[in-house]
Amino acid sequence: MENSTRRVGFISTPAWFDISPAEFRRIAPPNVHAMQTMMRLPDFGYNYDDFISAAHEIGASFNALVAAGAEVVAQFGYPFSLVHGWEGAQKVQASMECGSGARLVMMGVEVVNAIRHLGCRSLAVASTYYSGSTAQMLQDYLAEAGLEVKTLQNWESSGMAESGGGMFSGSGSLDPMEWQTPSDALEKAVKDAAGGAPDADCILVTGGGMRVLDIAEKLEKDIGKPVVGGDISIYWGLLRRLGVKDNVAGHGSLLTSLDRSSAL
Repeated sequence: MENSTRRVGFISTPAWFDISPAEFRRIAPPNVHAMQTMMRLPDFGYNYDDFISAAHEIGASFNALVAAGAEVVAQFGYPFSLVHGWEGAQKVQASMECGSGARLVMMGVEVVNAIRHLGCRSLAVASTYYSGSTAQMLQDYLAEAGLEVKTLQNWESSGMAESGGGMFSGSGSLDPMEWQTPSDALEKAVKDAAGGAPDADCILVTGGGMRVLDIAEKLEKDIGKPVVGGDISIYWGLLRRLGVKDNVAGHGSLLTSLDRSSAL
C-alpha cells in the first residue's frame, strides 16, 4: 500500500451515534484517514418504508463524501440492504458507484462477501435485537444469497425481550437504540446460536449495534469456528478495496485473512 494519504468515508444511520470511524482508525494503516456523514433524515422512524426510501439519502451522502475526496465509503446498518433483497441490494450499491470513481461498502452486502470469502456455506445466526419479522427478512435475504441458515435466534426467541411490534426488539439493558447492550449478552447470543447448530460453518452476528471487533477472536477460540459481524465486515471491505494485504491480528479470522482477499 502506498504511503500517500488514503481517504475513506462512513455513512451513519440517522440520529444514532456511530463509533465505526473511530474503531476503524484503530486497525487501519496510519496513512488512512476517515471522515463521516450522517443521513439527513430527522423524521426517520426505523421502519420498513423508511429503510426503503433511505436509498436516495444514502446516494446523496455517498456523493458528498466522494466530493470531499473519499475513495471508499462504508454504509452502516444491515436493514438498508435487507429491505431490497440480495439481488436488489447489489443493484443499489452498483448504481451508486456507477461513474463516481469510488467504491461503496454496504454492510448488508459485504457481510455476505465476508462469509463467502471464509468459505462458509451454512450459518448459525445470532440476530440479537431484530424482531421476528426482521429476522425472517434476514433469513430470506441470506437464502437468496445462497447461504443455508441452520438456526436463527434473537432476543425474542431466547426469552430476553418481548416484541415491540416494529423491526427491532429490546428494552433497558438490551436497548439497541441506546447502545446499552452489554458484551456478555452478545457473547451469550453467539454461544447460544453456535450451540443450536453445531454443524454450521460459521456464526453470523446481525444488528449493526452489536460490536464484535474486540471479542471476535475470543469467541472464535471458545466455539471453534469463524464469527462474522457487520462491523468487522465493513472494515474488511474497506481495507481490501484499498488494497491492504497486511493482516490485522487480534480481531478474528476475517481480518487475519486480508492477505488472501482480492482487491476490488
